[in-house]
Order: sequence, then structure tokens, then C-alpha cells
Amino acid sequence: MAMRAIVEGVRAGVIGGVVLALWSAAVVWGSVDGAGLKYALVAYGLLGLWQVLYGAGLGAVVAIAAGVCRRMGVWPVSEGVKRPDVDRRVAAGLLTAPMVLAGVGGGVMGAHLMVTSKMVRVSFQALGLGLVATGVLAGLLLVWPLLYGAVLWMLERAGAKVVWSRLVTGGYAVGAVAALVLGYRWAVGLSVWDVTTLRMGVMAVALVPVVMAVTAKVQSERRGWVYGVPLVGAMLAVVFGGLAPGWSVSDAAMRQATLRDGPLVSVIAPRLVSVGDGGGDAFAFDDCEEGEDCDVEQEAVAVTSPEHPARRAVQLAVAAGDKAQNDRFESIPKPPKNLVFILVDTLRQVHMGYAGYERPTTPRIDELAEDATVFMDAYASSPHTPRSVPPLLFSNYASEMKWRGAQYNYPKVRPENLGLFEVLEEGGWRNLGFSSHFYFEEKRNVHQGFERWDNEGALTIAESNDDIAAPRTWAKLEPVIEQLGEAHREQGEEAKPFALFVHFFEPHARWIGHDEYDFGRGETTRERHINNYDSEIAFTDAYVGRVIDKLKEEGLYDEVVFVITSDHGEAFNEHGHYFHGQTLYNPVINVPLLVRVPGWFGRQVEGPVSIIDVAPTVVDLFGLTIPTEFGGRSLTEVMLGRGEVPERPVFSELLPYTNWKEHHRAVIYGEEKLIVNFTLGLEEYFDLSVDPGEQTNLAGERPERVKVLREMIEARMAR
Repeated sequence: MAMRAIVEGVRAGVIGGVVLALWSAAVVWGSVDGAGLKYALVAYGLLGLWQVLYGAGLGAVVAIAAGVCRRMGVWPVSEGVKRPDVDRRVAAGLLTAPMVLAGVGGGVMGAHLMVTSKMVRVSFQALGLGLVATGVLAGLLLVWPLLYGAVLWMLERAGAKVVWSRLVTGGYAVGAVAALVLGYRWAVGLSVWDVTTLRMGVMAVALVPVVMAVTAKVQSERRGWVYGVPLVGAMLAVVFGGLAPGWSVSDAAMRQATLRDGPLVSVIAPRLVSVGDGGGDAFAFDDCEEGEDCDVEQEAVAVTSPEHPARRAVQLAVAAGDKAQNDRFESIPKPPKNLVFILVDTLRQVHMGYAGYERPTTPRIDELAEDATVFMDAYASSPHTPRSVPPLLFSNYASEMKWRGAQYNYPKVRPENLGLFEVLEEGGWRNLGFSSHFYFEEKRNVHQGFERWDNEGALTIAESNDDIAAPRTWAKLEPVIEQLGEAHREQGEEAKPFALFVHFFEPHARWIGHDEYDFGRGETTRERHINNYDSEIAFTDAYVGRVIDKLKEEGLYDEVVFVITSDHGEAFNEHGHYFHGQTLYNPVINVPLLVRVPGWFGRQVEGPVSIIDVAPTVVDLFGLTIPTEFGGRSLTEVMLGRGEVPERPVFSELLPYTNWKEHHRAVIYGEEKLIVNFTLGLEEYFDLSVDPGEQTNLAGERPERVKVLREMIEARMAR
């Protein structure tokens, strides 16, 4: 009997797998040329295998339940529950079993929220949750008899007015259907998956138990139906499931169908398929762990090469001399020697007023933009903080920096990297940093060159998701601005130049709506997320305004170079993802970059630049020599209107790390953009002049341009 139930479940899974595979194939055959029978077989391998396992699991549950009923003397159940005492016992069992499971789930979730979520390493989290689950389950199994007895006693007191077991079973059925419907509507509101995928997901959950129930009513003893269908179907699912990883990436059409366009298949395939890195080493330097000798023998660069440090130093010196001469000739106001550098976390440029956004999210930054140079096409070097903030401060792409633990979520910057604030410190600047976030702990080693970095009040990574840090950061910053203002009034030009680095965290998820900046709830989950995100931006903009007002109050506003930028943007499912850190599309890497120099005309500049250009630009503004170690370029000539944005490729990198092991690279060259997913072997080419939303992949139509841009990426990786 037990084996028969499992076999029936497997058969139902085979039927479900065939239906889902044909459904997915029908959609793909109409949209992807070249994806034929092979795709249908891959779809059956990926979907059918899970359906078979699901059916086998349900069959095992049925078999166990039948065995329990036999031991209780209530078999067949339909006859046994006619006796009131048996009916109550079955109902008590049906009621208490989910309570135990819910207790296990609740205990594990509570332990995770309170304890294991604060552990940095995923392996530690998994081990801790496993131990907690084992302990909670053992405890609840001891309590279960008491719980069962209590429920049975209550049912006995209630009397035999109804068939309790049927009432409970009916309640579960209604609850399951309601949960499926509500889950579907919630998923539709998220706008993460297309409707076909969601409908197939519902079918994947509901079809197997429905088929099991129907076939149980229509019994057949034909061996082909009873054993042949489940055996052959399961074997084919295993075979095609094993072949699926290779077949999925066998050609461009299959990669597009299985990894991007196939309903439901494209949700599963990327998690199972591995095509290797395909793009060489992700990092230019070998990784270095704590305690290891980090000395690296670098390949010698020919003196004739433009990349030779001596030649580059001469070029930078000549350019600086030409610029100084032109400045004197044109009577360009000399930039003040002080710096205010504000980094707003997770700030997407298209959600800012000066960029044309319809909501009043950034009125104070918009005022600043009126007399600042605004770079409309600035790109983050990476889609997440740990590999974007260091390039911003050290003017090199993350792949070309030296790290300790480069493969981890939060690698440490090695001290041999030369940073902006070290250059300023050497030049006599007093550098002060203000933040209140766990990333800026001293162990990350981004504090190089700072006299003081106040990160007091920083919470853990889990706590920071619900944190409102700006008030703490401002409370530490305000008195320092007052002290600097007093020093300026007392000492004038003799006061030591200062540089303030300020980090505001708020736009980062989890997005929290602020009552004073209410953009409504929205009709869908996506709209609610965007409304709260905009509220967070407006909240942060107000604190940027406080900084500006305090500088003006202290007579410092026209005595500082003011820089505002972000480490990355945020995605709201424009390309199948929320948040950041998984893709290199513009919603995640196109960031604001504003530089205000008192007395210089404000202007909006188009053309791709990188946040690694910020450090050399600041150094150049202050009349210091740009270090040859910096990989970015000064943009001061562009700011003055004496030159165009340099015609060069700008790159962004998604390097493999613990929580996302894919390797992507993007290059932006003029109005062209190419994204290469080395892990999955995919290429996406976009013409940003007509498709700024990156919705139409033209890689198949413009292979010659794809080749040119890919060679740029590969040349950069080979440096």
C-alpha cells in the first residue's frame, strides 16, 4: 500500500512535468528562433524532475497517513470516521500536526532574527539554524502528546454535532486554495515574474495533488499505467535533468531560452547551470588572506608604454601646467582648499529632480545642481558598496585593487592601495569622516588618510536594514562644522584646510516611509517599494540641506568644494531583480555626480564618466599632483567647459562574492553599452541613445559592435 501511494505520486509528477514542459515550450517556440525539441526536453528535465520528487513526497505523506490510520484502526478512513470517537481522534491529529510544524518554523525564524542573522558567514548561520531546528523539533515532539490530548478533550466536550475530521480537512483545503490565490496575487503585485511564469508556478503546486486525487477515484490495474508511466517518466526526468545543464548553454538560442525567456525554466536553470567563469581571473592581483605575505611581483611595464609610471607622471605634470596657465589667462577663480564630500548610499539618479523626476524628492540637491557641474552619465564601478566605495576613494576598479579576502562579501582594502584622503593628508589637509554604518568599521581599511573617522552608533548588518542613521550622523557632524567655522573666522586663510567625508545611508533597503515625505502607499507591492524609496531619498535630501545651511551659517559654503555622489543605485524589477548587487543595468550603476566649485558656472555634462574619476578630479582642483597609482582621470577641464568628456570606455564590474557568485562586466562607450555575463555565457548590447531603459538586446543584430566592445572588456581584464 505504501509503495503504491508513492508510485501514484510519481505518476502524477510525471503528468505534471509533461504539462509544464509543453506549456513552457509552447511559449518559447513562439519567441526564440532555434529553440526546438531540445528545449522541450530540457524543460521536462528541469521541471519534470522536481514534479516527480514533489509527487513522490506527497505519495510518501499519503502512505504515512494511511499507516497511522491503520494503526488507529480507522481504515478505510471514510468508514472509520463515521464513529464519533475515531472522528475526534483523526481531527485532533490533523489539527495538532500543523501546530508542531508551525512551532518548528516559528522557533527557527525567531532564532534567525535574534541570533543567527547577526553572524557574518552563511555557513555559521546554516549550522546555527540546523542546531536550533533539531532542538525545537525534539522539544515539540515531547509536547505533542499533551497538545493532542488537550485538543481531543476539547473536541469531546464540543460533542458530535459535526464530522470533525471532514470539517478540518475541508478547512485545510479552503485554506490551501486561499493561500495559493493570495500568494499569486501578491506575486503579481511584486512584478518580479511574468504572468505566465506565475501561472505555471501555481499549476506546479496544484496539479500533482489534483491528479493524485482524480486517479485515486479512477482506479486502473493496467501495468503500463500503474508502473510503466511512473517508471519511464521518472527515468526520463532524471536523464534529461542530468543533460539539462549542458544542453541549456549549448548554443545562443538555448541560453536565451533557458536562462532568460523560458517561463518557469528560466527561474530554475540559472541556479543549476554552470558554464564556468569564461572570463579569466576576476581580479588583477592574487587574493591575500590575513597573516599572509602580500607582496606581489608585478610584471614590468616597458618604458615606451604610455602606462609606464614615469611617462604617465610626466603627462600628468604637463597637463597640470597647461591647466594652470589657462586658468590664469582666463581668470578662472581658484577653487577653495576645503572639501565636503557627501556619499548618499543607494541613490538612483533618475529619481532626482534635476534629472527630470516628477516627484519633489531632492529639492535641496537640485538647488546645489544649479551652480554645480552635474555629470548626467556617471557610473558606479560596481553594483554594491563593498566593491564600489573603495574604488571611489582609491580611484581604481575593484578588480585592479589589492584586497584581503577578495571573494568574501566584505573584503578588506590592503594598505598598499593609495587613496584620495592619503594624498590630501600628505598635502596638509585635515581629514574627518562621519558615518554610522557597519560597513565603515575600521577593519575594512577605508579610513586611510583620516585624522578621525566617527562611526559611532553603527548597528549590525541585520539591524541596519531597519535603521535610520542620518540623525546620528548629523548630530556628530554639526558641532564639527561649527568648530571649523570658528577656526575659519579666527584664522582666515591661515586655517588648516579640511576635508569632510559624510555618509548618509537611508535610501538603502529596507525602504522606510517617512510621514513628512509621504508619497502614498501605492496599489501594488512594487509601487509601495518605490514610494517608500522616494520618501527615503527626500528624507536624506533634507539632511543634505542641513549640511548646506550649516556651512552657509558658518560662512563656509563658498569656502569648500562640494561633491555629492553615490556608490550604486537601486533596481525595482526593470530587469527581473529588486535591490542591487546582482546586475549591471543602469538603474543600479547610473549614479549622481555633482561637483560644485564656488565661482565656476553650473552645467550639465553628458558622456560616460566613472566614480573612479572623482579622486583625481578633487586632487587636480586642489592643485596637487595626481598620483600615477590612480586609474581615473581628472574632469576639471570638462567642468570648465574647455573639453569634452574623454572618449574612452567606462567599465562596471560584478565580481563573484559569497552571496552572488556570478561574474559580469559592462562597458559603456559613448551611447553603446555591452554587458557580458561570463558565468552564464550571455551578452547584452544596448543602444542607449534610443533605449535608455535597456529593454531591447541588440547583440544578435549588431555582432560587429558586440565584438568591438567585448574586446575592450577583455583588454581591460588582461591589464
